[in-house]
Amino acid sequence: MKVIQKAVVMNGDKYLVLLRSARASFFPEHWDFPGGKLEKSENPFLGIEREIFEEIGLRIKATRVAGIYEMIIENTSLRFVVYETKPLETYNIILSPEHSAFRWATRDELLTLRVEPHILKYLEEHP
Repeated sequence: MKVIQKAVVMNGDKYLVLLRSARASFFPEHWDFPGGKLEKSENPFLGIEREIFEEIGLRIKATRVAGIYEMIIENTSLRFVVYETKPLETYNIILSPEHSAFRWATRDELLTLRVEPHILKYLEEHP
């Protein structure tokens, strides 16, 4: 099973979402929470903080696991671990090449976007 860490980064009532590259292996051109995979033996909370800095240039503090969502996609078992976070600095988003855009979206706006399935599961649990 592949474990993928994701972060909920909020600005007021808006969520930060990133548009995956058209070349992404899974869910190309879908909106997604920032995140990635842990390095070997890496602490999960430190790992998501590192991933967020690498993906968007933002220092955050992961405060708690907000949800764990397992699914099988294209014969691959995936576990998405979603963390609530607090920013440690002002928002100055710098995208990595993995993404082509970012936006701040309300919950209602997220429900109209082409998002990855774990976001919908997260929103169901956190109305």
